[in-house]
Amino acid sequence: MFIGNNCKLNSIHNSLNSYTDIEFPKPKDDETVVYSIPKHFSSTGERQAALAESQVFQRLHGLVDNTRIGGLWVLFFHSTCYAGQSYRNQRMGRLMIREHDFVVFAKCRGQFYVALIEVKSNNDSNTKMYDLEKTSDAKVIKNNKRSAQHQLRDHMEVLQRIIGNEPVENNIQTYIIWPFLGAYTKDPRQQIIKRWKEDKNLHVFEDVIAGQDSFIILSSGVFMNEINDDLLGLLTQQQLEILNSDVCTKEHGGPLVVYGAAGTGKTLLVLRKLDQLHRTGRLNDQNRALFICYWPGIRTEVTTKLKAMGIASYVDTARYYISMGDFLRGYRKKYKHIFMDEAEAVCISFHQSIIKETISAVYSHYHDGNCSIENCQHATLEKHHSKDWGELWFMIDANQAQLFLPRHYLSAFRTPTIILSKIMRSTKCIFNIFKEFYNDPVSKLPMPTTGNIVIPNLSVGHKICGPPVYWVRFEKNIDETIATVIIDLCATKGIKPNDICVIPFMQNEYTVAARINKYIEEYFVENTFKPKCVSDVENFLTKRELNDFLISWALRVKGLEFTIVIMAIDDYEFDMNDLEDRRKAYIMSSRCTCMLIFICNDSVRTNMRLEGISIEYPFNLEFDIKTQHNMPNVNKRTY
Repeated sequence: MFIGNNCKLNSIHNSLNSYTDIEFPKPKDDETVVYSIPKHFSSTGERQAALAESQVFQRLHGLVDNTRIGGLWVLFFHSTCYAGQSYRNQRMGRLMIREHDFVVFAKCRGQFYVALIEVKSNNDSNTKMYDLEKTSDAKVIKNNKRSAQHQLRDHMEVLQRIIGNEPVENNIQTYIIWPFLGAYTKDPRQQIIKRWKEDKNLHVFEDVIAGQDSFIILSSGVFMNEINDDLLGLLTQQQLEILNSDVCTKEHGGPLVVYGAAGTGKTLLVLRKLDQLHRTGRLNDQNRALFICYWPGIRTEVTTKLKAMGIASYVDTARYYISMGDFLRGYRKKYKHIFMDEAEAVCISFHQSIIKETISAVYSHYHDGNCSIENCQHATLEKHHSKDWGELWFMIDANQAQLFLPRHYLSAFRTPTIILSKIMRSTKCIFNIFKEFYNDPVSKLPMPTTGNIVIPNLSVGHKICGPPVYWVRFEKNIDETIATVIIDLCATKGIKPNDICVIPFMQNEYTVAARINKYIEEYFVENTFKPKCVSDVENFLTKRELNDFLISWALRVKGLEFTIVIMAIDDYEFDMNDLEDRRKAYIMSSRCTCMLIFICNDSVRTNMRLEGISIEYPFNLEFDIKTQHNMPNVNKRTY
């Protein structure tokens, strides 16, 4: 990560040091530690190229067991992207996405090292490895060498522009690694000679890799969704008691009703219960489950996770509608277990008949999946006390319940079995932002009640502090500011677009995908890879296109998680004295797991009381491109 002169260098340096000390402990004098992002090798490219990169990946991790260098600390990145300005072919300095094969950061005996690496998969008749798809002649190998040199030159050119006049070559090493080529070849007379004597220090061949010599390699840019891989979904003690106890209809004479604010893990608890039912033999072809929700985004996300868990064939999903009856009319299967997420949303309906029909349909299908009496006339739980009934859960967002449930409240929802109050989704730093919106800092009155239920104040359920919360000032065009932040995140921070969700506080003609894409396109080379704003939540979740990022209003992403959330608040939309505005801000900010970015002007920042709990975005967001929207042609800092 390279930082401009006009940034708060000391503050950033201290933050980075503090973070690396926590996340990447220092090795002892006699040990070597190696970290990688991603944790495990993953490549979707051509087979032989992936095989070559896999060799390098494994050998870098092999430094732990094979190197004799004590106190060596290595962090390397594989297949990461950034955007650099291109000055070729009349492109006028527009941005183009480039990719590193490997970048390594290393520390040893007080010295820091950085290296950029390109990996080539060529092989010839002298290669010692077998099962390779093809061999390459001298001309092909030389062309690949020239291509790799150009790539490294482009990387170094970008870094030179950022760092300034300091000679980059003295600080950053560059290598071309050939896992399937030996250091020697044959000339036309069949005599054995060294390859490319003139630049021998640039190349690492098969001989070196196979011997696990101590070569050190590095790359830059982090794909932050790596946190999703092999991530253990932690539950609170309260949730574990519910998950592991035999809490169902037979003990309480009714369904299990769970209250919890956004981020307390209601949907996660359902997924963990389904997994438990399957592992204990209570979820299978004969004992099926039904998951019900209101918003399409949650249904899509849950469907994806059920497939990843390997239980999608035993669980059906359905949506209910607040303006339509006939719920579950076309569902002919019997369900042993039913889980209704976002159950509070059914009360939004203005027609009490629709509310009654929807809940009755849920009870009826649950009854038919559990009752063994043929042609039983009792489709309500109170008439049955069998010990063999499955799970019936209603998950209720306590935050939403306080806003509108008292008007059309169902008696079954008035007595929760459990009220979840521990936030698990967000880091402490992010939680400290939105807890001010969930609690009542203005009136200092007790929390609003739902019936006779007092919703407790939230607290964080873990000790993960996490990254800071950033603030970006905008004074003129919020759509242009959003586009600029997206470009900076994806082009210089190594973050994948599909990790990002933009949530406008109020949607208008300036916060739509077309407006944001217009500004993004002005910065990039035509017909090339660049971030793209989309607004269809279901399509976004289903396809997960690498260059797509989402913009959506708050309720459509309710129940979903995103690595980075950008809250865009135009002008004077937010009122701290308005309870509903605070609740909405809470819902928006609680979507993120790693980083929260506010885009608003100074007055909104003051109104939201963000001065003490957020810091200014620490990078200059201006580019030296004169765009089509009459951007002043001033001398601006570049990336």
